[in-house]
Amino acid sequence: MRKCWKPSCGDLENRMNAQTMADKIFELSEQFNRYVFDHPEILDRIPDKATLVLLDVDDPEFNKANLALAEATPLPPGSERIHIKMQKRVRIVQQIHWDADIRQVPQLA
Repeated sequence: MRKCWKPSCGDLENRMNAQTMADKIFELSEQFNRYVFDHPEILDRIPDKATLVLLDVDDPEFNKANLALAEATPLPPGSERIHIKMQKRVRIVQQIHWDADIRQVPQLA
């Protein structure tokens, strides 16, 4: 049975899925915008008037639903769908911590 991903769907399970989808699309959009800000040259690889379909390489269930949603949504004239695969990267930053060892200076007599 195919799930409805639109907020207008009637039952609670489908509305919750629609909210989860919306939240994930918003998160991926925000992260893609940050990526573009740091790497503006990527825009040269995206055709004008493209409709972006954001995918999360670590979430195949979301990808399946988002691709179905994209296919069910008509494209504007002159547009084409472009799939953008997003992947989380963990960056480990070395932090230096300083410790203080307080000692009294010996008194010279």
